[in-house]
Amino acid sequence: MKQWIKLPLLVLGLCAFQVMASNTSGVHGPTVNPDDRSAMYRIGFSPGEDGGEDAWAHRFHYQQAFNEDFRWRIITQFRDVGDDLEYDYLRAELLYHFKHKEDGIWDSGVRFDIRTRKGSRPELFAINWTNQWQLTPEWRLRGIVIGGWNFGGTAVGGTTLETRASLTYKMENGHRLGVEMFNEYGRISDMGSFNDQEHQIGPVLSGKIGEFSYQLGYLAGVSNGANDHTYRLWFNKAF
Repeated sequence: MKQWIKLPLLVLGLCAFQVMASNTSGVHGPTVNPDDRSAMYRIGFSPGEDGGEDAWAHRFHYQQAFNEDFRWRIITQFRDVGDDLEYDYLRAELLYHFKHKEDGIWDSGVRFDIRTRKGSRPELFAINWTNQWQLTPEWRLRGIVIGGWNFGGTAVGGTTLETRASLTYKMENGHRLGVEMFNEYGRISDMGSFNDQEHQIGPVLSGKIGEFSYQLGYLAGVSNGANDHTYRLWFNKAF
């Protein structure tokens, strides 16, 4: 991969030099901007562990709102294989913002995802219940519960479970600083122990630079099943 692409994340990793896929997911909120029409590029980097290769993931998506309640998104992700980029998956999403906070603090929505992957790896259908609480003008809390069902290819039946959460503070300069957590429990019928699951937590910084929005983050693995270190950088451009 080009050195100028790797540089921002390598700077983050100077203090933590130590494979699984790198995490490019987010803690998305339920709200929909009716004027939203935007594209995003995300990159995730997880250093190799125990002699394994580094994992780089590159994600591109485009999204557009129908109105203040519905928004669709199309995503494609690639990963580094040697010096080449290899197609990983294609996903389509539809978000429905059904609970507006109005005079309260709570927004809620549901997102439907369907993903197809390369080769014999299973496809996925998932339902995301996403919630946001505007605790104060500065503090925002988000929480997501995700149920997934694999099908086709080498799929194993059953429902998988994930949760995500974030707590962020909006600073005077408009940027947000906070913490994110990702938890993948596996199949509900066979979750295994905490260390068999994937649990990550770490800081996140987001905001705007000129016409672009950005997000910069780090995740530390807190279970044996997760990558020890994951560095993430996103850029978003509205049209």
